[in-house]
Amino acid sequence: MLGEFDIYTVTELTSEIKHLVSSRFKDVLVEGEISNFRLYPSGHLYFTIKDESAMIRAVMFNASGRYRKELVGDGVAVICRGRVDVYERRGEYQLIVSAIEARGLGLLQLKFQILKEKLFKEGLFDADKKKPLPVLPQRIGIITSPAGAAVQDMLKVIFGKFENISVLIYPVRVQGDEACHEIVEGLKYFNAAKGVDVIIVGRGGGSLEDLAPFNEEVVARAVYASHIPVVSGVGHEIDFTITDFVADARAPTPTAAADLAVRAKSEFTDLIEGMRNSLEQAMGKKLERSRFALYELAMALKEQKNIFVSQKIYIDELLNNLIHCFFAYTKDRTVQVETFAQRLKDLNPESVLQRGYSITLKKDTGEVVVRVSQVAPEESLTVRLHEGQLDVSVIETTA
Repeated sequence: MLGEFDIYTVTELTSEIKHLVSSRFKDVLVEGEISNFRLYPSGHLYFTIKDESAMIRAVMFNASGRYRKELVGDGVAVICRGRVDVYERRGEYQLIVSAIEARGLGLLQLKFQILKEKLFKEGLFDADKKKPLPVLPQRIGIITSPAGAAVQDMLKVIFGKFENISVLIYPVRVQGDEACHEIVEGLKYFNAAKGVDVIIVGRGGGSLEDLAPFNEEVVARAVYASHIPVVSGVGHEIDFTITDFVADARAPTPTAAADLAVRAKSEFTDLIEGMRNSLEQAMGKKLERSRFALYELAMALKEQKNIFVSQKIYIDELLNNLIHCFFAYTKDRTVQVETFAQRLKDLNPESVLQRGYSITLKKDTGEVVVRVSQVAPEESLTVRLHEGQLDVSVIETTA
């Protein structure tokens, strides 16, 4: 009867069990309560993790500095990350722990670290895959809560640097269970519409739970898949999220994200002025070299009276080529300068006003009015026109 079965030695069976367990549970999270907590002089930490029905021995090798001593000890509920192994000499299985955190925030932190490592290995954080931000964006898409202070701060920065840039706001919840799906839909919307040059994803600071949507894998992959450059401005300066690592550019705050996405108009004025100066210098140097070359040729002709007539023809052709090249060079650079100047002129808010548009400001604060909800009946406003301005009072508002 025994001949019908494979016969294992104890060593063979234990080795087979070790192989099966180790390959199946090579990176797991285990939740339970610590007991028999012991830290040895070697730096190795031994303890048991248990729940109502079972327990498992655990060990963390070289544990010094790898866990928060004030939060871990007997009776503490924890989350352990590690791999399951079999100690063959005793025929016992145990958890080889690589990280340990108190339950609650510890679970969020462990999930954050696991996802961060996963996406890093896939190359989603690679610098060479990040898209450059546009030099002069015409339209900016913002994905954030329309009710928070963050959106007002971003608009203030953007219009303060370049007041006639178009801004499209995709309203989303920035915390809670549905937030991550709404953020993903916002990214898909802007990419499908192809109407913006750069996207800002942002919200103000908060706890680790508040920032959880920006640590979701689905959001990270949507940011990475965006064909439009994405700037992440989530939280305060000390906050880092998975979205920050995946985005094409990261700013410490929503305000800083807006500042990063838009360059001031004065920068372009300085750029054009610098190009003009460089053009003048280049033309001057080229003309001086041409004059010197012609002078040397003329002196050579003077000293060598027996030169062939063909040399004179060659010199004339050289002179014509130099003059042609000079004027062609000048014309090309002039067209570039005129193009930049015309672009700045088109972006000038006065040009927009001249076409019949107007800018409405709050009279007391100078705040730009972009929606009805910003004003109240009887509030005083100033309407800027192409020629002059109107001081008006709100009679009633209509949403």
